[in-house]
Amino acid sequence: MVTTGRADYGLFIPVLRALERHPGTTPIVYATGAHLSERHGMTIDRVRADGWDQIETVETEFTHDQDMPSRIARGVGRFGDAFSSRRGPNAPDVVTLLGDRFETLAAAVAASASGVPIAHIHGGEISTGALDNQFRYAITALANLHCVATKRARDRLVAMGEAPETVIQTGAPGLDGIAEQQPMPREDFCREARLSGDGPFLLVTLHPETIGGSDATQQAGGLVRALESVGMPVLATAANQDPAGNAINAVIEDACARNGWAFSRALGPLYHHAMHHAAAMVGNSSSGIIEAASFGLPVVNIGERQGGRERSGNVVDCAHDAGAIERAIRDALAMECAGIANRYAAPSGASAADRIANAIAAMPLGAASIRKAFDPPGLGKSE
Repeated sequence: MVTTGRADYGLFIPVLRALERHPGTTPIVYATGAHLSERHGMTIDRVRADGWDQIETVETEFTHDQDMPSRIARGVGRFGDAFSSRRGPNAPDVVTLLGDRFETLAAAVAASASGVPIAHIHGGEISTGALDNQFRYAITALANLHCVATKRARDRLVAMGEAPETVIQTGAPGLDGIAEQQPMPREDFCREARLSGDGPFLLVTLHPETIGGSDATQQAGGLVRALESVGMPVLATAANQDPAGNAINAVIEDACARNGWAFSRALGPLYHHAMHHAAAMVGNSSSGIIEAASFGLPVVNIGERQGGRERSGNVVDCAHDAGAIERAIRDALAMECAGIANRYAAPSGASAADRIANAIAAMPLGAASIRKAFDPPGLGKSE
């Protein structure tokens, strides 16, 4: 199982636990990307603290901010080495990937070239404001099992030509356990998150839009002006490791220092508690689209990074403009989101993680597992 940073690792945890419970499966955690970066909180320490039996690290060298192609190339080679070095009794039978990161694409290429079948979680979705959209599509083409979150995602992959029996609607694993989770008391949470006061606050995360040549510094500045106009306390989390993420962080960190807001490189287990206590979520994180509805949390989604994703009725979309963001925040704060059904939830019955673990455990291995027909239903019969 390949995890690239704090975001996908939190979604993987229930799947890893389900695989540990499943007879005949032994998960191996391959940690890469931002997990190994001090600039992004060195979250490999959290992965190790969680006590998984087998953890491998795959270094992809965070040395520059604008070298995605070379990082993908390095990742393919290093994942190839990691997978091949385990040939023998401990060789991975399946490589499990989640989502759409460029490091995830590198792992998918390496696994496919090594003849190792791929199970892909959260395929079939759309996010038109990021190169991740194309990466997700490419990972789908390489994958052999697809554990999708929604019916629409399943329909999309079947229409693309994926064999229907390989596309399983499981729901989103990140939602598992939210309903049963006991939120941390507000006073304890504020102390852990270094958030001042006990009034309503905004949970803010802004990631770069990697398509369209947008000015990330300008976009972050517009967000800061809107937040300052609204005048509420802010808990901001760092941008991801995409190009221009550092530029966004510089603007947000400066604003936090100037306004007395809280800034975190990686909230880790505190993140869901933050979603429980926040008055609204602001930015363009996929967690606002996928997870927030389960908390009854209104979301201001800025720009096009999450364009095309299915919404659950708790999202206000707006442009990268200070005035538009301010209006959207005020609209979101006035929304009543309690009881909104989350369209990413697992179908009734088993949890998403258990459905995913069962599907992975049932995968055929060997040559049969990596053959793909690429035969879209609308193509018609060959003459």
